This record gives sequence, structure tokens and C-alpha cells, in this order.
Amino acid sequence: SLQKNKKMKKLLISISAILLLTFASTAQNDSIRPDEIKTLFGSQPHSNGFYVGLGGGYSQIDGQNAFTTTFRSAWIIDHSFAIGLAATGFSNDLYVGHSSETEFSSIQGGYAGLLLQPVIFPKFPVHISFPVLLGAGGAASVSTYYNEPWDAYWEMQDETFYFIVEPAAEVELNLIRWIRLSAGVSYRLTSPVNLQGYSNDVLRGLSGNVTLSFG
Repeated sequence: SLQKNKKMKKLLISISAILLLTFASTAQNDSIRPDEIKTLFGSQPHSNGFYVGLGGGYSQIDGQNAFTTTFRSAWIIDHSFAIGLAATGFSNDLYVGHSSETEFSSIQGGYAGLLLQPVIFPKFPVHISFPVLLGAGGAASVSTYYNEPWDAYWEMQDETFYFIVEPAAEVELNLIRWIRLSAGVSYRLTSPVNLQGYSNDVLRGLSGNVTLSFG
């Protein structure tokens, strides 16, 4: 009887120890999981941070193919909202399809301003964000004389300044802890652009872009 009691005590102690360890492990996992940011190659804990992004894109300006380059720098709060600065340059002259010894006109310029970027479901490896740029910019109409193979002479014909609001929708991939890849579309909404020979809404339109962010 005494021996049976000892065995029962040992069994109860063992069961209690297992339950205690299981509870502690579960509690620890529950406290970590909600704050983990999942990536395609692992996860990272809850934190605030800073990122820098470089991107390129395609658009049409004045009915011609145009390319854009973008720079972003922002502070991320709890992975769900970023605030910072962004700048974009553009040109609708790709030096493609121009005949030698011809003159043509193009629009070139850029804009910059405040970047506000809410992020939806940031803890998932693939999620969405809605960056908005509020700022101002400048544009110029440029006359270029092209002569094959490499000679090109340009002259600025007119210039103007404008205000811009550019909302965007992007799909973002958490590649690893400090690298993210995003692709999306944006729309340039500008104040009237006063360039001689062009309409006031010449810069308004859609743009597709791809951005690589570090941080």
C-alpha cells in the first residue's frame, strides 16, 4: 500500500510537471506569435524601424512612353504605418524610334513631398499597402535634336511648377527580415500644368512601378 502511494505521488508529480511545462511553452508561444512578422524565409519580431526604397516604373505622358524613378525614405510604426519623404523623376523621351537628324519635343521633370503609407496585414509574407504622396514638382518641355549614333543636343523651351497628390495601391512581399519587394499602380493628380504647347492635364495619369525596400 505504501509502495502504491509512492508510485501514485511520482505519477502525479510527473503529470503536474508535464502540464506545467506545456502551459509555460504555450504561454510563451502565444506571447511571441502575435508580434511576429512572417516573411517568405522566416519571421521577425514586433518593432519600429526605418526603410529606404528605390523603384522604377512605366507611364504614359502626352501619349508617349515614359519611365519613372522613385526614392523613398520613411519611418515605420509597428510595421503598419510609414511616414517619410518620397521623390520621383520622369521623362517621356526614351530615345527610341527617333530618326537621325530630326528634332522632337519631350517633357521631363520630377516631384517630391510627404509620404503617408498605411500597410494592411503586415504580419503576412504577402500583403498590401496604400502609399500617398502629397507634394510639389516641376516640369520642362525640352526640344532635342538627335543625330545618330550618339549625338543629341537639347534646349529647354518652357518650364512650370505644380502641386501633386499621388495615391497608390501596392502588393508587398516580405522577402527576408530587411528586404521587401512591392509592385503596384499609382495615379498622378496635379494642379494645372502650364507648359506651352501642352494641355493642363498632361501629367495626370496612371503609372506602374516596382520598388525594392531595405530596412
